[in-house]
Amino acid sequence: MIFLCLGDSLTAGYPGYDPAPDGISEGYGNYNSQYEFWLKKLCIEYIEGKGRKIDEETSNDLLFVNKGIPGELTSNFLQRINYDLLRYKPKPNYSIIIGGTNDLGWGIPNEKIFENIKKLHEISREFKIFSIGGTIPPIRMEQSNKAYNKRKIALNNMLRDYFKNNKIPFADLYIGMKNEEGNLKKECAYIDGLHFSVEGYKQMGTTIFKDAIKAIIEKKY
Repeated sequence: MIFLCLGDSLTAGYPGYDPAPDGISEGYGNYNSQYEFWLKKLCIEYIEGKGRKIDEETSNDLLFVNKGIPGELTSNFLQRINYDLLRYKPKPNYSIIIGGTNDLGWGIPNEKIFENIKKLHEISREFKIFSIGGTIPPIRMEQSNKAYNKRKIALNNMLRDYFKNNKIPFADLYIGMKNEEGNLKKECAYIDGLHFSVEGYKQMGTTIFKDAIKAIIEKKY
């Protein structure tokens, strides 16, 4: 079962990890600094908790391919989706598409960001690769910029409605990673307040697993 993870620096695992271009070979840095590491770990733990022994073949067949590139916009995902997702061999069973943080930072209109994300899911599903979505996670300075936060909340509401109306599994990263004040949890944040610590990527992986992947694994295994 192959999950191809398309995204920006939060998918790549920046700053702790830099993925290899093929998404499978060893990258550079701390392997634990990517949500894909934690997703696979949680899947294996869940399967073993059901009483099934995970052999090497099963572990190798359960792949989370890191196709994150720091700094990219959702428009960049569209430019490379043909090569990185549709032409990927062997063909992925699922895509996990998480983006929009950089778009918001550059002031791109919500409607444009939403249309890009919608198109990414449409393309993936057109090619029989079952897509999984995500809301845009919080940053540490969320509440110090009310206009930014208001835009993010509105865009996340658009995404939630789209995912629910089209029966697309999704992880609510905004809800799953914010503290009571509405900012990214301190223990999840890298010093720049935008990217994640290892604990942050663990929380990201845990949220994606609970909200979207667990049901898929349960049905498969």
